[in-house]
Amino acid sequence: MRRRAVDRQGVPGNRGGDALNVGLTPADDARHRMRAPLSYEWWYFDAAFSDGHGVVAIIWPMNYSKPWRRQCTVQLSIYTPEGGCHKDYAFPARRLFSASYNTCDVTVGDSFMRGAWPRYEVRVASGGLEVDLEFEARTPGWKPGTAVNYLPFPLFKSMGWLVPLPVASVSGMLRYGGRELSVEGHGYHDHNWGEAPIFHMVDNWNWGHLVSGDLAVTWADITMYRGIGFERTYMLLVSHGDRLVYESPSLRVDYSDWRREPGYLHPYPATVSVSFGSRSEPVNGALTMSVQRVVETQDLLQMVGIPDLLERLVHRFIAKPYYFRWDSLVKGSVEMEGRRFDIDGRTIHEQMLFRGRMPERLARDAL
Repeated sequence: MRRRAVDRQGVPGNRGGDALNVGLTPADDARHRMRAPLSYEWWYFDAAFSDGHGVVAIIWPMNYSKPWRRQCTVQLSIYTPEGGCHKDYAFPARRLFSASYNTCDVTVGDSFMRGAWPRYEVRVASGGLEVDLEFEARTPGWKPGTAVNYLPFPLFKSMGWLVPLPVASVSGMLRYGGRELSVEGHGYHDHNWGEAPIFHMVDNWNWGHLVSGDLAVTWADITMYRGIGFERTYMLLVSHGDRLVYESPSLRVDYSDWRREPGYLHPYPATVSVSFGSRSEPVNGALTMSVQRVVETQDLLQMVGIPDLLERLVHRFIAKPYYFRWDSLVKGSVEMEGRRFDIDGRTIHEQMLFRGRMPERLARDAL
């Protein structure tokens, strides 16, 4: 019997030129209408600033750790140049959440994310942290394929992802620890949604975004759950200046130099290598990320607050949900449009583990 597989309508399609630069409509980044009981959606913004600070801000319409509660979720993380992380999760009453079905206009109390290409405003305050930022697009938005893939279920099978801001100029204000700072730098925004039960269907993903001068690269490696053979889906986008230049569903991603450190639920790869294209293609490149520090982790089961014995049973027999965010040195090069661009800098990349079986298997073979 043929193994069921993911219907990959939402992967990049090797477009270039004007076809790749058509952009998005405001409705693409609006709230999506979904019927599934375990549907999910979130709006994600991040920024890296010239003084070494960084920000991640996310809003969800539910508390996905405790979906039975009538709550939404606000996450705000501020990274310092010294390697610190000030982070707060807040779970306001769901009645405080609103979102437009026509454009990006997401509000939770006094916090909001709103706008449409080319300009967004992000104001989020949580747990004594506050950001007030303006994102100005440098490139058109990106929709890989239809933006939606479908899992092998009869109902509630969609998983969507698109990038309204592949790269943006960002300026504004940060407040934390009694400090108020004016900042400027570059940023990114994506939007996820779906009706498939993501905590069940995805084993893990790795995602990264880097900016080097006028060049930007976004990549993702998504591994589905064991029941469909740990099937992997890849996403790649390369931009230069104000143009999207290259997209591809073909990546080569290798994880090595695995480390198992006390205090982390999973081992993690200290070296991540990404390569794409070939000499015969219009764009090709290779990047190597070497982890310098773990800047953020999260044990997702601890957020649920279940008893210790039940948590150990879930970890052993069902899933080990966990999150890593790394600050890495990145070196490599990209060749395109007859030019070679050398990359030597820093980047932030992440690993989200919902079940986490495949990384454990890779690490077990390597350690």
